Amino acid sequence: MQTHTSFLDDIIDESVEMQTMHPALFDDYMAEGWRLLGYAIIRHNFAACRSKICYTVPLRIRLQDLSFTKSQKQVLRRNADLKHLVRPIVLTPEKEVLFLRHTARFRERRPETLAAFLGPNASRHPVKGFELSVYDEGDRLLACSYFHLGEKAMSGTYCFFDPDAGKRSLGTYTMLQELLLARGMGLDYYYLGYCYDVPSQFDYKLNFNNLEVMDWKTNLWESRERVPVRQWDKLVIEP
Repeated sequence: MQTHTSFLDDIIDESVEMQTMHPALFDDYMAEGWRLLGYAIIRHNFAACRSKICYTVPLRIRLQDLSFTKSQKQVLRRNADLKHLVRPIVLTPEKEVLFLRHTARFRERRPETLAAFLGPNASRHPVKGFELSVYDEGDRLLACSYFHLGEKAMSGTYCFFDPDAGKRSLGTYTMLQELLLARGMGLDYYYLGYCYDVPSQFDYKLNFNNLEVMDWKTNLWESRERVPVRQWDKLVIEP
């Protein structure tokens, strides 16, 4: 792990205006640590976590021979009564209401609108974008996740869910459904954003097999052992 004393010497903070690109080029961007955010494609190797600077760690999952853990299989079984639809991204008032309910739980960096993550043309830019909407038996929207397709990779863009359905682990459920879809399409990688180099709310992303992380200095990816789900807030060590 890098020390933060040299942070200002190796800072990366880049942004490219959202634009249409070839799916193969999109794959190249993802492989270099870029991700989608609202009206831009960005990459940065730093973030603020609990009011302190930390490093970001780009993540992806190798889809070949991917297997799910026992707990992930349980999540799929637990939600077998739900139905999900995959279609091009369409932002609606119903989704905005659910998004605001989801983000009301955040203590810091709370987004004000879904547009902070998805622009008005997210179904077409920079590549084809889709949504996976999850409904209960009464057709009530419980969760919605978004992803974009490259030539050989899928990028998970964002997910939100009904906080009253917390026991269903819907964030994990939608990611598992996206992984099943990507694997069924014969893709090579699923990009799931990043975590931090300190314990954080993103640690759940480390609980997957075939996980790879990118080194910011070399842009090379290497395998990382799966880290079971943990209570990240109890791992924080105060100085």
